[in-house]
Amino acid sequence: MLPTQIEARIAKSQALAERGAAVAEAIHRLVMRGGPPARRVADALHGTALGHPLHPILTDIPIGAWSLAALCDLAAAITGSPDAERAADTLIMAGAAAAVPTALAGAADYSTIPQQATATGALHGILNGSALGLYLLSLVARRGGQRGVGVGLALAAFGLVGAAGALGGDLVYRHKVGVNHSDPPEAEGEWEDALAEIDLAEGAPQRVDVADAPVLLYREGERVWAIGAVCSHAGAPLDEGTPDGHCIQCPWHDSVFDMRSGAVVHGPATFPQPAYDVRISGGRVQVRARSAG
Repeated sequence: MLPTQIEARIAKSQALAERGAAVAEAIHRLVMRGGPPARRVADALHGTALGHPLHPILTDIPIGAWSLAALCDLAAAITGSPDAERAADTLIMAGAAAAVPTALAGAADYSTIPQQATATGALHGILNGSALGLYLLSLVARRGGQRGVGVGLALAAFGLVGAAGALGGDLVYRHKVGVNHSDPPEAEGEWEDALAEIDLAEGAPQRVDVADAPVLLYREGERVWAIGAVCSHAGAPLDEGTPDGHCIQCPWHDSVFDMRSGAVVHGPATFPQPAYDVRISGGRVQVRARSAG
C-alpha cells in the first residue's frame, strides 16, 4: 500500500477519475449490450464461478515471471552466463503473455469499480500497461543485440509493476474493491421474527432488519425468499433492485442473485449473498440464517 497522503492525492485526481469513469462505463455498457454471451465472458473474467475475484490470482503469474527475470538478468550481469540471459528473456515473454488475460480480468473488474476508487484504479491500469509496453520494448532490444538497453527497460518496467502493485493493495485494503461487502453468518441461526405476513406485498422486494442484519424479503405467490439485503459486490441496497422471477438484479452494477439460495447468477459479484430459511408462523414471517459453510 502507498502512504495515505500519496494515495489521497491520487484518489482526488479529477482528471483521472473522470476519464477513468468514462472508460469503466463504456466497458460495462459494452458488456450489458452484448447480452448473455458477453455476460458469460465477463462472469468468467470476474471469477464468478470461482466464488472470489480472478484478477488477483492471475497477477501472480506475470509478477512472478518478471521477478525471476530480474534475478536472471542480475545473474547474467555478474557471471556472463548465456543460460541466465536466455532464462531472463523467456521469463519476460512468459510474463508478457500472462499479462494479457490478467489485464482483461482487471478491465472487467474496473468496469464496475466504486466511484471513490476510480482514479486509483485508473492509475493502477496505466502503470501496468506502461510496464507491459516497456517489457515488450525490452524484448525487441534484446533480440536486436542491445542487451544493455533491454535490461534497463526491464528494470524500469519492474519498478512500474511494483508501484502498480502498491496501488492494487490500496484498491483492496483501503477502497474495499473485490472484498465481500455482505456479512455471511458463520453458523445456522435461530428463527427470528421479520414482519407480519400481511405487510409483505407480492412482487415487491422489501428490506427488514432482523437481529441487526439487513434482510431482503421477496414474495411470489405462496413462496417467500430471503437473502442478505446488502450486495456483496459493493454494498448496494438490493431491495432497490429489479426482480425477475426468483432472481434480483443489483441497482448499482447489475449483479444478479438467486433469491432462493443467494447464489451469484451474473457478476460482477463473486461472493454469494447470505441466505435465510423462511417460514410463516401465526401470521408472522420468520427467517433463520443458513450457515455460510
